[in-house]
Amino acid sequence: MEIISFVLGMASVAVIAIAIVAVYAFVKVRKHQEEINNFYRSLGETESNTHLRIDSETRNLYSAIDSRFDKLENKVKEKQLIKG
Repeated sequence: MEIISFVLGMASVAVIAIAIVAVYAFVKVRKHQEEINNFYRSLGETESNTHLRIDSETRNLYSAIDSRFDKLENKVKEKQLIKG
């Protein structure tokens, strides 16, 4: 009888220890999953900001090229008027 009580006691301690470890692991996994989700969210925002910046710089570049082309065109027309 004493052996059965001892074995049941040890088994219950083992089950409780396994349950505690499982809860601890579950909490850790949830924490890491949240960190991964935050990382992906941050990565998405960075990617979006990068695309916005590229689009903005492209518009600025086209605007600068257009302005320079207009100035060149005006100079050419002035020279034609002076010669003409």
